Amino acid sequence: MQAPFLGEDAITPRLTVIIRDDDISACTRPDTLQALYGELSAQRPEGGPVCLAAVPLLSEHVPRLAGHLDPNPGVWPFLRDLAAGGRAEIALHGHHHAPGEWAGSDPAALRRLLDDGLARLEIALPGVPVRTFVPPHEHFSSAARDLLIERGFNICTTSANMFPPSRLGWLAYRLRQRLGRPGFYPVVRRGSARLFAADTYLFTPGASPAACLRRARRAAGFCTRFGYPLVVVNHHWHFFDSAGQPRPALVAAWRRFVAELTARNDVAFTTFAAYGASQ
Repeated sequence: MQAPFLGEDAITPRLTVIIRDDDISACTRPDTLQALYGELSAQRPEGGPVCLAAVPLLSEHVPRLAGHLDPNPGVWPFLRDLAAGGRAEIALHGHHHAPGEWAGSDPAALRRLLDDGLARLEIALPGVPVRTFVPPHEHFSSAARDLLIERGFNICTTSANMFPPSRLGWLAYRLRQRLGRPGFYPVVRRGSARLFAADTYLFTPGASPAACLRRARRAAGFCTRFGYPLVVVNHHWHFFDSAGQPRPALVAAWRRFVAELTARNDVAFTTFAAYGASQ
């Protein structure tokens, strides 16, 4: 039987959604995250968990909003409360967010980097489990990927980073991007690890808010049709301008999408860890 056509203007049923927000650090303001994700938990009795990818060591490479350049003592207790209440999964987002920090090929050096990052998060968030890794700048080496799989970490990054393609594969990847094909894929199992490939950032300041909303709706339809989880990758700082003020139209587009999702009884929100454990 031919699958029904899925239009762009309606979110279709039986959709699993994982929301990931990158670049959480000691300088992140809790009210910034609350402004984006507070309604998600409020509108769902069972809660709407978000995966917050945290950078354990603050450095000049970590993006931060204007006026929020210094560490905020309230952010780590805020994250602990979210995790304890089942409203957030904490992922490891590299070590100090430097370009290429995970591009090495020495397993021993990569292991030290991983262990130090985990130890720093354990100090900041004692007792909070960390079972998911998000490479900074969507880049790591195959040696880093293999180490993470060996350690049982779920990984979320772009398909080209996760599974480096051949020359022909690169051309196909570029063509998919140029044609605007939604970049979402089935989850791959490697031992106890789960690999989530997601190529498309849905809400970005480089596109109009209306275009972002259309792109998000189209992605939701695509993932439902093919049975893939919809991984929504955000950077909270994208929703604010260079002066640290909210971009009202982009925030409104995001909230509308969230409202459409939460209004449905057949859209399930989950995390990478929970999704992996259920498969």
